[in-house]
Amino acid sequence: TSYFYVNPLRNVDPLPTELRFPRTRQPFFTSFCCPPNVVRTIAEASQYAYGVKGDMLWVNLYGGNKLDARLEGKPISLVQETDYPWTGKIAIQLGQWPGGEFELKLRVPAWCHAATLSVNGQAANVPLNPGSYASLRRNWKAGDRIQLELSMPVALMESHPLVEETRNQVAVKRGPMVYCLETPGLPDGVKINDVALTTKAEYKPRFDGELLGGVVAIETEAVVRSAGDWRGKLYRPLQSADARREKVVLTPYYAWANRGPAEMSVWLPLAR
Repeated sequence: TSYFYVNPLRNVDPLPTELRFPRTRQPFFTSFCCPPNVVRTIAEASQYAYGVKGDMLWVNLYGGNKLDARLEGKPISLVQETDYPWTGKIAIQLGQWPGGEFELKLRVPAWCHAATLSVNGQAANVPLNPGSYASLRRNWKAGDRIQLELSMPVALMESHPLVEETRNQVAVKRGPMVYCLETPGLPDGVKINDVALTTKAEYKPRFDGELLGGVVAIETEAVVRSAGDWRGKLYRPLQSADARREKVVLTPYYAWANRGPAEMSVWLPLAR
């Protein structure tokens, strides 16, 4: 019901200057070009989910849905069941199909470096390379069941060193989801600029059905060190401050600012 015109990767309070667009979600903008493109993309999503070419059926996107199509003139239907992107378990059952051979091609995302694939409970001996399609060519029959599982470990991402704004910082990602740290995920009194992530902490994903409509949050321990008072200062001698460990909760970036005004950052300093 409310949204942003722009997608900032960091939002701190206060900012030194006003921005053209608000830093909180709004129900309406007087500029009409970009918001309808989001609606148009959502409406077109079903056209991207599958592809047909000759006797090949391509599965490009994962999500609960039903497909009704024709493959070389033959009617075909399938049902896809999954909690993706919260889990990597995807089940596809072939519904209508008169029988015969065709090739089913399942996308293995570039971020997935460990995947398993089975047909009717038997492991499929086909390559499962990141950034490619796993190909299953066989004589199919109605009721055949395909199970694909994509491993989704939490990953700390870094950018190219020439992206100077994010040097020595990391972003948190799990599967296709980019995460952020927001004020509601911080202990009371802690500011975004006080927080650094560390490779020594454990990053624990958990599904919370009450949070932001139901999401997988990531719990971890961050290093917290007060930035001190910078009012009226552009530079100062390096100051030492006691660091402590605090529990923080990261949430999917797409859903930020749905819990009131808040600081937020996708990129966070890395305390090695």
